[in-house]
Amino acid sequence: MKFSFELITTKTPEKIWPFYSEVTNWFKWEDNLSAIELKGAFEQGTTGIMTLEGQQPMEFELVEVTGNQSFCDKTEIPNLGSLYFNHELIPIEGKTIVRHSVEFASLTGKENKEALAFLSQVFSDVPASVFSLSEVI
Repeated sequence: MKFSFELITTKTPEKIWPFYSEVTNWFKWEDNLSAIELKGAFEQGTTGIMTLEGQQPMEFELVEVTGNQSFCDKTEIPNLGSLYFNHELIPIEGKTIVRHSVEFASLTGKENKEALAFLSQVFSDVPASVFSLSEVI
């Protein structure tokens, strides 16, 4: 199950990428981010810890990183499944599509209304984050 949000900007992927690859820049576009730590370089396989306001720290792993194009971080949710946060920069006609997606893979592999409600809640701040990203660049 997956939700996506995208917008088009005149900024290039190369201009946007440091706002992803330098995780301290995440504070500029993730309004509810309280803390973030990356345990290594911004590359596939690196893990980190992120804390959102009002929540416990969450471990995540960078499961895909393609410079100036995309990255995906994965968070395991105990007894529920995995959340994948995809971030894509797609060049098109002198502009860039900025697409953020959240995908939920349940432990059971089944999709249901409870999983939909959970994913909807997780995704709810994504559009605002994409707008914030486009404004700070």
